[in-house]
Amino acid sequence: MRKLVAAALCGLLSFFVPAAMAEGSCPVTDKEYLHQITSAADWMDVHAVFKRNFPGCSDEGLYADGYTNMVVGVLASNWRDVELLADMSGKDAAFREFVLRHIGASASADDLRKALHSSESECPATARQLCAAIAQRCKEALAVKR
Repeated sequence: MRKLVAAALCGLLSFFVPAAMAEGSCPVTDKEYLHQITSAADWMDVHAVFKRNFPGCSDEGLYADGYTNMVVGVLASNWRDVELLADMSGKDAAFREFVLRHIGASASADDLRKALHSSESECPATARQLCAAIAQRCKEALAVKR
């Protein structure tokens, strides 16, 4: 599913991104952006994307959807590292905000349900506050999809 979303984003970005990139100081090309969001496999990767891209890169429209698919995809497929996410987001409030902002309805419903289930039933004691915030965002996103 992530590969299909990436292919769709690639096609759409080729039409809309050049003008947006010219306005800002984004350090990555469209090709680099697509590689980043499709190859992020864990929270270290997501944090690296965040640190490299912000504040210079767009976080709206197709870019935001790409970040959402990346964040929710890692939540769904790599829940065992939620304590690392809790630690990283505890030290970097802007990263925490980025992660929570990108739990949204443009993500796969299956991935949102997996993340919701994990946040409610597999949350380590050290990450309870983060799990509650993740669960709330997943519920809101799934409600929009209905």
